[in-house]
Amino acid sequence: MNLTYYSKNKLLQTFKHWDVSKEFAEPFYNYLVFGYTPGSCFTSVLANDFGSAILRSHPSNTVNAFKALVGWMLDTMPKEAYGSYENVAKWTELNPDQRRTILENTGLVFTSKEEVIKILKDEPSVEPHLY
Repeated sequence: MNLTYYSKNKLLQTFKHWDVSKEFAEPFYNYLVFGYTPGSCFTSVLANDFGSAILRSHPSNTVNAFKALVGWMLDTMPKEAYGSYENVAKWTELNPDQRRTILENTGLVFTSKEEVIKILKDEPSVEPHLY
């Protein structure tokens, strides 16, 4: 899926709102936009299998980092993209147009028409700094 920096920044801003670290945000961005599997730990988080997530987690990951991520998920992510291993598999199997439609409908990215208008108006957009 091709997103302009307007939509990319809009989605990245949602991570900043929850103080989700860049190391956590990038795999989830790639999962939502491109359908890439985010790794065994984060796949377990998406599937609501926290026992497995903790077992697969890097030792430097903190409980607070996971709390921020889960807060972001519950507040922001489309329901179709998480909740079980089946939902995760279905999300990765969607084609780019299907994923984009869901992301547009949940307000995570701009529609193609909105992106064109922003480009034509040369509206400013700044990528949020994720720590």
